[in-house]
Amino acid sequence: MVKSFFSPGQTIILREIWRGRVWSARPEIVVQDKYNLLALYMPPGTIWKQTRTLDGKRVTTENRAQSKFLLRDEKWRDYYSLRLTIPLANYSVLIFWNVSDITLDVYYINLEDPFRRTVMGFDYLDQMLDVIIKPDLSSWYWKDEDELEEAITLGLVSQKRAVALRAEGEKAARWIQSGKSPFNEWINWKPDSSWAVPVLPEGWDKI
Repeated sequence: MVKSFFSPGQTIILREIWRGRVWSARPEIVVQDKYNLLALYMPPGTIWKQTRTLDGKRVTTENRAQSKFLLRDEKWRDYYSLRLTIPLANYSVLIFWNVSDITLDVYYINLEDPFRRTVMGFDYLDQMLDVIIKPDLSSWYWKDEDELEEAITLGLVSQKRAVALRAEGEKAARWIQSGKSPFNEWINWKPDSSWAVPVLPEGWDKI
């Protein structure tokens, strides 16, 4: 088991793994890697590997069920993205700032299997359902509920797991709304100006 921590400013690979294959791969910059919180940064201009259908279209839950997909280069454009993850949690909190004026856009709770530390970075599996919280913390709503329901129908996610994911998402949303979560403390964070746009290193596709 890989136990060593990564250093601030280091580029790592954040990958989604589906049925033994890379589903997506992002080069991200380590901001903090501590026992209680991981923080990863992805600036605009970052090229990452995004899943597409075999004919280059947006993937569906059915594509996932059939394991029919390919990966293509995609440029991250509209946001400065900071991903905050508590070790062993079933979600990450992404804070998005608009590129145009550096204003806070949303808190985005990404429900997922816990991160697994690797030599190159971290592997995980997205669980489709997400939570969007307004920047003023006044309200929140579910995102991609239809995808989760389709995944249940196709047998990719169990009803029990779906209930647990919803409970986890709502709990995290309420925590952020309280203003007392560790995630709220990062809204005024700024990246180190010396950091270059990260690039996927060789070996990103090796399982």
